Amino acid sequence: MGVGFMVITVTSDQHMLDAEAFLRHARQKWPGCRTFEDDPAERISDAEVNVSPVGAPSFTVIHFPNDMISVDGNLDQSAAVAAWVRSLHPDPDLVLWYVDEGFTGHAVLFPGITAEQVASGWVDHGEHDPFEEYPDYFR
Repeated sequence: MGVGFMVITVTSDQHMLDAEAFLRHARQKWPGCRTFEDDPAERISDAEVNVSPVGAPSFTVIHFPNDMISVDGNLDQSAAVAAWVRSLHPDPDLVLWYVDEGFTGHAVLFPGITAEQVASGWVDHGEHDPFEEYPDYFR
């Protein structure tokens, strides 16, 4: 599988946790997962987590320095990862979005969001242009 969904910061002056904290939290979330530190000189990512849940497809979560985390899981896994990432960032002033690879839609990730709320909060960009509705984010 390739990248399906991402959690992103929407403004360039906001940042998510670093790779070390990402890996530490991932090991707590998914005991037994395989973790990797990537060499930034060779890759654009700096950390990866391979998760192999019992009875469900494996998926990978990739951390990119400060501003994006991608997941290649199915819809349920991806929404759960998005909710988990938001839980690691309780600051309500940090704006995080859950988007697909083609940026055809998004869900705003508010503190305390659940995976179900991530899925139900999906906004189709064919119906709602984020560049018009959120001009401050895309200057």
